[in-house]
Amino acid sequence: MRVFIAEKPSLAGIIAQGLGGGPKKDGFYDCGQDIVTWCFGHLFEPVMPEGYGEQFRQWRRDTLPIVPEKWRLEPRKDEGVAAQIEVIRSFLSRADCVVNAGDPDREGQLLVDEVIEECGYTGKTLRVWLTSLNDAAVAHALAHLEENARYAHLHDSALARQRADWLVGFNATRAMTIKGREAGYVGVMGQGRVQTPTLALVVNRDKARADHRSQVFYVLRGTFTHGDIRFQATFAPDETMSGLDDKGRIADQSVAKGIADGASGKSGVVTACEKELKVKQPPLPHCLSTLQVMANSKFGMSAQEVLDTAQALYEKKLTTYPRTDCQYMASAELADAERIVAMLRQVPGLEDVAGGCDLTLKSAAWDDGKLGAHTALAPTGDAPSGLSEKEAQVYGLIATVYCLQFYPAYQYQAQKLTLDCQGTWVARGQTVIEAGWTARQADDEEKDEDSGQALPELAKDAPVTCAGVEQQVKKTSPPAKYTEGSLIKDMASVHRFITDPAAKAKLKETEGIGTEATRAKTIEILKERKYIRADGKALVSTELGQRIIEMTPPELKNPVTTAQWETRMTLIASGKASLEDFLNDQIAALPGLLAGLLDAGKPFPPAYPCPECGRPLRRIPKKEKGEYFWGCAGYKDGCQYSVPDDNGKPGKKVPQVVSPHKCPKCGKGMIRKESKKKKGSFFWSCSGYPACTGLCFDKGGKPDFSTFKTK
Repeated sequence: MRVFIAEKPSLAGIIAQGLGGGPKKDGFYDCGQDIVTWCFGHLFEPVMPEGYGEQFRQWRRDTLPIVPEKWRLEPRKDEGVAAQIEVIRSFLSRADCVVNAGDPDREGQLLVDEVIEECGYTGKTLRVWLTSLNDAAVAHALAHLEENARYAHLHDSALARQRADWLVGFNATRAMTIKGREAGYVGVMGQGRVQTPTLALVVNRDKARADHRSQVFYVLRGTFTHGDIRFQATFAPDETMSGLDDKGRIADQSVAKGIADGASGKSGVVTACEKELKVKQPPLPHCLSTLQVMANSKFGMSAQEVLDTAQALYEKKLTTYPRTDCQYMASAELADAERIVAMLRQVPGLEDVAGGCDLTLKSAAWDDGKLGAHTALAPTGDAPSGLSEKEAQVYGLIATVYCLQFYPAYQYQAQKLTLDCQGTWVARGQTVIEAGWTARQADDEEKDEDSGQALPELAKDAPVTCAGVEQQVKKTSPPAKYTEGSLIKDMASVHRFITDPAAKAKLKETEGIGTEATRAKTIEILKERKYIRADGKALVSTELGQRIIEMTPPELKNPVTTAQWETRMTLIASGKASLEDFLNDQIAALPGLLAGLLDAGKPFPPAYPCPECGRPLRRIPKKEKGEYFWGCAGYKDGCQYSVPDDNGKPGKKVPQVVSPHKCPKCGKGMIRKESKKKKGSFFWSCSGYPACTGLCFDKGGKPDFSTFKTK
C-alpha cells in the first residue's frame, strides 16, 4: 500500500483524482491500492522555550540565551490536528511506501517530512513534485515519482530556517520584552530576522520623510525654433556656475532669471546631434513579488491578498505554483503555448491581448539555464469560470504578461540635441518605430519630461533661436511613503540599500529579506503587533515600531544579515553548506546579539514616567491572580508612587487622606486603610512608609495605638 501525504486537503483531492479517484473518508481518500491523506499546514511545531524546562517559564535575563540541547516538536494545539496525526500514523504503520506530496518548495518538503519522522516511519519514501495542478501535469508527476532522499538538502534548508528563526526570534523577543517591561511597556515586543529589518525599512523611510527639508530649485525650459519648427530644450547648468545646490541645480532665483533673460530672443547653434535605436523586450512573466507589486499598484490589493488569491487560482488548476521567485519558463513548456493562448482568446477581457500573440515569436523568458526550483507564474490552459473579482484581476495580470512573451519588442529612436545659446541646452525626444508589446501594456518606466516630443532633423552647426524661456519653480520632495507593493519590492531588492560594493554585488544575487512565501506574512505580523499601520493606501511606522528599531542592535535590523541567511540556506539547499555549521554559527552569535539588546546603548524611554521622580512606572502583578497595579521603578530608592491598573495602563491615583493622628515612631500622620483580606475591616499605617513601617489596628474609626508595631 502506498500512502500519499499532501500538504493540504485540496491538494489531496487533486492527487486522488489523478490516481483514478476514490471515496473521501474521515481524513483520507481510499483509492484502492493507494491512500491519500493530508496535513493542513504544519501538523507539528517546535516546542516553546518553556517546554525545555521550568526555568524558562518566566522571562528573565539570567535564563538567556535559550539553546535546546535536543530539538523537539509537538503537535499543534489547533482543533483536529491530533486526530489527523492519528489517521496518518495508522496508515504509516501499514505502508509499503510513503509519498511526500508537500508543496514544491523547502517548506513543503519539511512539512511532510516532519510528519513522517515524528510518526516513526523509516520505510521507502518517494516524492511527487507538483508545480502545476492541471490534469496533464498531475498525471506526469505521478508517473515520475522520485526518491524523497533526493530532496534531503531542501529539507535541511527549511530546518535551518526554522531552527535559526527559533533561536533568534525567541531569544531576541524575550530580551527586547524584558527591556521594554523595565521601562513600563506592556505586551510582547516581537523580534525576528525577517520582521525586524523589514520594520527598519519602514521606520527609516518615515525618518527620512520627517527629516526632509524641502529646497527650492529652478528649471529653465526654453522654446527653440529652426525655421517653422519649434521644440523644447532644458538648460544644463555648468558645474562652475554660482548659485547651484549640491545636486548641481539652480538654487538662486536671480541666477535663473539672468540666464532666462540672457537667452530669450538670442540666436544659438546646434553643437551635437545624437540618435540611438533602443529596443525594450517584453516584461518577464510574474514571480510572486512582481505580481504583488503590480496588483497593489493597480487594484490596491495587500500582499497577503495577492498571495491568497494566487494560491486559490493554483488550487483551481488555473495557474502554476504561486510562491515562486523565478521569472523564467522551461523550454519544454513552450509546447503548451498554442493551447494556452487559444484558450485565453476566449476569456472575456483577455481577447485583445491574446488575439495579438504571434506564436512564431518567443521572448527571453524561455530559458532553462535560469530556472530555479519553480518556473514563473503562468496560466495552465484550463479555462477560468466563476472567478471572484480579485481572482479575475490577479488571473488577468498573470495571463496578460504571459501573452506578452509572444509580442515583438518595443523599438524607438532616442534623440538628443545639444545647443549653445548663452549656455548649454539639451533637447530630448523619441520616435516610436515599433510599439510592440507596449500596444497592449504601458511601459511603466519613468520617462524624461521632453522624451515625448519628436525632434527635427538638425545637423551640427545648424542655427536655432530661443523664442522664450519658462522658469519652473520646483521643490525637492521627500521619499514617498511605503505601500505594500513598494515595500515588497524593496524587501526583494535589499541590495539597493547597501553601500559596500562587495556586499551589494553579493546581495543582488540573493532573495533579499525573506522569501516569496514569507514577505506578505511578515507585513501582516508587523500590522498585528502595531509596529506599522495603514495610512490610506500607504504604510507608516507607529511610535512603538520606531522605538523598537531605535533600541535594536545593528546586526538584527540590518537587511544584510537576513539576506546573508538566505544565501546560506540556498547553499544548504544545493548541498554546498551544512545545516550543522549554520546553526553553530547562529548559536555562537547569540550572546553578542543579546548583549546588544539588553545592555548596549540607552534604555527604552519610559512608557509612563512617574510624575514624582520621572522613572518608569511598571505594571506589577498583585497576589490576587490576574490583578495588577502600577508602581515606580524607583521603589528601592524611596519613591512610593503607585496607581491602580486601568486596562493595561496606569489609572488615576486614589487620594489618601492623612489624618491628624501622629505616628508614635516618626510623628507623621497616620492613614486609615481597608483590609484587602477582610472587607469592612480597617487598619492604620504611617504615611511615611517605607521609611517608617508603623501600623496598628482600627478602633471605632481611630488608631488603636495599643496595637502599634513596625514591620
